[in-house]
Amino acid sequence: MNEQALHRRDMDRLLRRSGETPSNAIRMTRRIFLHKSLVLGTAGAAAYGFFPLLNTLDFAFAAGGEPFKFAWISDTHLYPRDLNSRFVEKTVRAIEEVQAMDPPADFLIFGGDLAQLGDPVELELGAELLEEVTIKKVFIPGEHDWYLDMGETWNRMFGETPWTFDHKGVRFIGLDTVSRAEDFWTSRKMSPKERMGHMATLDGTLGGAWAAVGAEQLIWLGETLSDWPKDAPIVLFTHNPIYEYYPPWNFWVRDWRQLHEVLEPYANVTNIHGHTHQVLYNEIGKVRSIGMLATSWPWPYAPVSTATFPDGFFLLNRQLV
Repeated sequence: MNEQALHRRDMDRLLRRSGETPSNAIRMTRRIFLHKSLVLGTAGAAAYGFFPLLNTLDFAFAAGGEPFKFAWISDTHLYPRDLNSRFVEKTVRAIEEVQAMDPPADFLIFGGDLAQLGDPVELELGAELLEEVTIKKVFIPGEHDWYLDMGETWNRMFGETPWTFDHKGVRFIGLDTVSRAEDFWTSRKMSPKERMGHMATLDGTLGGAWAAVGAEQLIWLGETLSDWPKDAPIVLFTHNPIYEYYPPWNFWVRDWRQLHEVLEPYANVTNIHGHTHQVLYNEIGKVRSIGMLATSWPWPYAPVSTATFPDGFFLLNRQLV
């Protein structure tokens, strides 16, 4: 049995306990999910050619509570404008869709990987574009935003993570799952650009299993949830999935066991994540997990090798125009 199979066996043993399923206070149908991209209750996706750009999620609870919606954009992977206008155009279109929502969404969550190579020029471009969004905006980082300067520019421009707020009976939490790679760069005397280049490859070997929540955030999360009713809704935003999906691409967090131990007492947890560039829906024990599409390009479903992905469908780390 290979390492991935062992991980999945452990996950099933620990989390898929008999009789445990996510709360049915939030309902979702397979038909709506497949045809409208991503749903909690009801939802829709704006399209730009092949790519959905904006995901809107409507919340309605069987046990009462005021319905509301919020919008999600992530994985824009912006280069400087003169290198790749296509990704900029997709981001602008997504922002226009947010602004056109009637009634407006209550807030926008940006789910990480605003930039492609963490360049301040890329992050500043993203901030400039997102200034057009007039509703509340909250942010979590992606690895592409982080490893040029270890998050210094990101934190200054978009605020530090983790964070939490309560909204209409839901506790929303944003976690940083990208900043805890083990140091592979110092001993190799890598420059910041070289470090960022390795972290920007999906199936690179030097970065290893970099995705994690980390001990400090786990303690913070436990404290943040300690006063929250065990059956009240929680929405957890992360860049990476919080279950073992495909570790070679960091489609997981390596400390998923400890994270789910913190979440185990709570019956109504939904995790919404980016990074995978794929439509995903999973129920792992009592936790519902939803993967969002990117505005930039779709990844193949693992474990298809990125090396065999059709030529011309996307070009990663190249200067597109």
